[in-house]
Amino acid sequence: MSIIEAVRRVSDEQARVWAETYYGRGAGQTPYTGAYFEQVGTGTADPNTINSSDLYAASCLAVHIPAPAGVGLLFAYAEDIRTLLSQVPSCDLREITETEYEDTLGLQSPAQKLWELLRAAHRDRWGVGPTRASKIFARKRPHLIPIEDSVVNRVIGLGRADSWRVWWEAFQEDGDYLEERAETVRVAASRPNLSSLRALDVMLWMSGRESEG
Repeated sequence: MSIIEAVRRVSDEQARVWAETYYGRGAGQTPYTGAYFEQVGTGTADPNTINSSDLYAASCLAVHIPAPAGVGLLFAYAEDIRTLLSQVPSCDLREITETEYEDTLGLQSPAQKLWELLRAAHRDRWGVGPTRASKIFARKRPHLIPIEDSVVNRVIGLGRADSWRVWWEAFQEDGDYLEERAETVRVAASRPNLSSLRALDVMLWMSGRESEG
């Protein structure tokens, strides 16, 4: 199932209910911890630096960042990270053209090099796979980098495909529709600044959780 097909299976009313539930908007409702992912420590956040708040925010999405990885990201590779992040644009995934895609998210791009650093792909493994890496990266570039999650990946049938490319292709196919559905989540959650990627992630995650029973 494609991303658009998965989104189409969720009615506007269901999307509103799930958004209200996730963000604790109903009377007496407690927000999911993921509702704080965008809010933890963002007041003084440097967009080109990974800090302890970013690692803690990732934990709000039910992942643990191993201590060796945290120490490496905060200290040993901090300058490498700053250099790479300064070259990753703070743009919307939808805005990238086909000709721009390779430079922005391709195999030789700064984004890909940062992805490999987050995963320690060319060093000793330190326990950061695609899910953890995506949640850390999405904190710094929420409009550009989609979050990877086993629940959402199952819903959209991602398999071993390149999630960046899959999400980009979905927005190229019908970005207006996806933006419209993301806006439904933003309004229901009272989060006007929530990225479309994150809004759709919440919708699809809730859909996957519901199907799990």
